[in-house]
Amino acid sequence: MTAMRDRRTSPRARARASRQRGFTLVELLVAMAAGLVVSLAAFLLSKNATRFFQNEARASASHLAATIGLNRLAADLQRAAYLSPRNIQTDDSQRCGGAPVTPSGLRHLAGIAIQRQGSVFLHPSELGQSIVNGLWPDALVIGGSLNTTEVFASRVVNDSGTWYVHLLDSAALRRTNDRALGGGLSLEDIFLEGRILRISRPSQKHIYAVIDRLEPGNLVYLKSPPGVTTLATVPDCGLPLTGGNAWVSVISRVRYDIRSLVGKPTSYAPLVAPITPALTGDNGRTELVRVELDDQDQEIPGTLEVIAEYAVDLKFGISAVQADPVLQKSDPQITRYPIAATDNANVYTIAAANDQPGARPQDVRSVQIRLSTRTRAPDRDVGFPVGPDGRRLRFLIPGIVAGVNTLTDTVPAGASPVFARMRTLYADVALPNQAEPR
Repeated sequence: MTAMRDRRTSPRARARASRQRGFTLVELLVAMAAGLVVSLAAFLLSKNATRFFQNEARASASHLAATIGLNRLAADLQRAAYLSPRNIQTDDSQRCGGAPVTPSGLRHLAGIAIQRQGSVFLHPSELGQSIVNGLWPDALVIGGSLNTTEVFASRVVNDSGTWYVHLLDSAALRRTNDRALGGGLSLEDIFLEGRILRISRPSQKHIYAVIDRLEPGNLVYLKSPPGVTTLATVPDCGLPLTGGNAWVSVISRVRYDIRSLVGKPTSYAPLVAPITPALTGDNGRTELVRVELDDQDQEIPGTLEVIAEYAVDLKFGISAVQADPVLQKSDPQITRYPIAATDNANVYTIAAANDQPGARPQDVRSVQIRLSTRTRAPDRDVGFPVGPDGRRLRFLIPGIVAGVNTLTDTVPAGASPVFARMRTLYADVALPNQAEPR
């Protein structure tokens, strides 16, 4: 008995027994508390990391939108006045006949026209968020051969008072048809109603008409009025009453402005549909759009494009030559009028629509662009002062927090973020076709 009791109480037996014993209640409570603390810390870290990732993804999307919008705008600006007059009102050395009076789209034909605060003027009820932030976006109209670089051989025909252009078989026509088979623009896409047709003849001034329609057989019918300038009215450069051979090119006028598309019947309705607007301010979101204007200065249906989402500001500066052409030839000078915090009146006078007093868009040689976009949702609690040229770094979204609707309102402590980050890009774009008449 003594031997057996000694074996059961030996150190080896006691160690084996202790290894088979379970956790005590105190140990379990301590372990559970520690595990809960670790889980909570991991959850908070994950939540903050997810929020940070979402915010940075929105900032990256905002930067990408600004980049794409700026590139598209710059590409169109580089073709301003390409195969088109710099200012049809003053282009006497290149235009056959007097300056047109009607239609308004033909009368306003110029390489560029900048409208001060034009986006607000065109869409006053849609730019509320930008106005709250002290931003008053401009608008820009560009004129030129923007849809094709081709010049088509043709014969202009007068059929009992109805003018049309018969596009002849040529390399330009064949290239256009081949590109259309590969997904490029077809003749129907290029010779669109309301666009302007430039008719050129060797050693002659240019004649301008308005496209009415394209019919089978490559026949481009022209609107009357204005019709075609003839020898009967302008003996030195008009066409014979029966027509004649000529080269033709198509001129478009496009407008860039910032507007809201929320609730409008466009193909972009699903893209701009508000998502949790109480948190994002999507009800007041705006976009940079590009739309083509017809011969009556009206938007051509189906030509509207969203160029940059969540765009909130668009401003321009210019460089221009002297107003006196004689002095410019003897003492050439180019003056730069940059974007400033207070709108520079010279920019909006020189580059104004060509029927405005003092306008001389033909003298503009480069355009400075400032385009700003915002992130989709606010993620900052405070704003920053404006830069020296009026640029903002933070964009207040009104209505997110009650009572915070202007830049002077105080954000309550602990309130949700009301400022969205902004991405602002600049570009200086030379206008090569503005240098000399073409």
